[in-house]
Amino acid sequence: MVKEASNEPLSYEDFEPYCKWKHETSFLKETYVLEIQLQGFKQEEVKIEIGRDGFLYITGEHPMGQSLKKRFKKKIDGSKYDIEKIDAKFEGSNVHLTLPIKRSAISFRNIGGGNGIVGMFHLGSNAFLNTIAVVLLLVLSFYMYKYSECTNFRNWFK
Repeated sequence: MVKEASNEPLSYEDFEPYCKWKHETSFLKETYVLEIQLQGFKQEEVKIEIGRDGFLYITGEHPMGQSLKKRFKKKIDGSKYDIEKIDAKFEGSNVHLTLPIKRSAISFRNIGGGNGIVGMFHLGSNAFLNTIAVVLLLVLSFYMYKYSECTNFRNWFK
């Protein structure tokens, strides 16, 4: 059975979906999780794209009848997030976006969330591993130097 095309013009109902932001922090990474509640939407009706302008675009259209579609558009500044590590999942009628924050090599993080000055230095994951490698190399170099003094290593080349 073939459906006849409707002569009614297509109209759209724009809406703002409920969004819930959650901030998650661990020693080596910091992320935001965004949950967008899209009652009645299916996964294929939602698009998540990264624009050339660096913004993250989340759009969707859901048919409400022959001539009416419900739609939304969210725009998120992607400059502070690690775009290549963004993860998106569609569960039920909710979109869950995990947005890892870009890290500088060294940053200062406030401990306890208060207004105090108490804090700690936080190294990005690569900087942290590089720092450990340098410290181990220095310890090894010191040990080799000390060992060479004990065996008169310098006198071997005289």
